[in-house]
Amino acid sequence: MSEKNLKQRIRDDELIYGVSVPVTANRDEMKAIIDKDHYDFVMADSQHSAYNEPQLVEYCNIADSLDIPVHFRIKHTRNAYLIGNYLDLGPSGVEVPQVELESTVDEAIT
Repeated sequence: MSEKNLKQRIRDDELIYGVSVPVTANRDEMKAIIDKDHYDFVMADSQHSAYNEPQLVEYCNIADSLDIPVHFRIKHTRNAYLIGNYLDLGPSGVEVPQVELESTVDEAIT
């Protein structure tokens, strides 16, 4: 992995590559997926799959042990106000799906 963190690499307009790894993956399964190519982050999706908070924490702990950041897509735009809580669970970044209003962006940033 680069010496710069993922946010800095994004700010520097570097190409970064991620891979979707099921939130139910154990360490061996996640490692097998990320070892297939060079990936800069793994992505967990709660918009299209079931998850719970302890499961996300474990997923983030596994990713951390493999030295790879986690990108987490939340279930629905209306949950943007929970971004601080999601970040406390371990992801490095959060995606808010289907944003159509500037007010949603403002809420997510706040």
